[in-house]
Amino acid sequence: MKEVTDIFLWIGLGFLAYFIFYVFCYKISDFKSFLFSCFLFCSAQNTLTTYVVSSDYIEWMPHVFRSAGFVVYLISPLIFLYIRELLFQKGYQKYDWVHILPGVFYVIDHIPFYLMDGEAKLEIVNHLKSNGTLFLHQQGYFKDFVSHMLIRNSLTVIYLIGITYLFFKFVKTNGFLPFLENKVLLWKVLFLFYILFTFAIPPLITVLELTPYSAENFYLILFSVIGMISLFILFLFTRKES
Repeated sequence: MKEVTDIFLWIGLGFLAYFIFYVFCYKISDFKSFLFSCFLFCSAQNTLTTYVVSSDYIEWMPHVFRSAGFVVYLISPLIFLYIRELLFQKGYQKYDWVHILPGVFYVIDHIPFYLMDGEAKLEIVNHLKSNGTLFLHQQGYFKDFVSHMLIRNSLTVIYLIGITYLFFKFVKTNGFLPFLENKVLLWKVLFLFYILFTFAIPPLITVLELTPYSAENFYLILFSVIGMISLFILFLFTRKES
């Protein structure tokens, strides 16, 4: 899987460059641009952390391990809220802060792990690597009772259902004419839905034994491909909006 994880460096740098470009050229002028900027930053942080942890660089930066958990929890709600803004332009709502609570729980759960010294963290990383996995095991305080992989994928499915509801609610109120007049809007909604859908695929595929790869490795392969496609297509969408 080393060749796959090497791609994450370039994907992460691409998202980071895109984030800087977007903030510099388009500014953060409303809730929608704020959400999209956060999505780009979280994607960059997640992919770069994945690369560092999977490579030998983790020996220099052991405290990076498990640091992307919070932003991974944010990606699904960010896509949901961004699509809500694309369709309805409601702006920030009173209870939108609720979407960050699962990520906050992840941080609280991992406080004992975050307080460990670098050598102890590196020992855990090397042990997990020797067993051929890094992402399916938890070092949280509630590790015997809570699976963050299960929680994240369950939330992803919930947000997928939520986006589907938003889409049909918009069509019921406005019809398909806005999508015919603004094809970028339609393609952006569908593509972001597709990105979110890919997060839910690996566990389902592996549970059904439709791939020889583990959920973790299948996720890495799939997300590396989706990451490269996402950078290109999202950049095209941004250019068409200018």
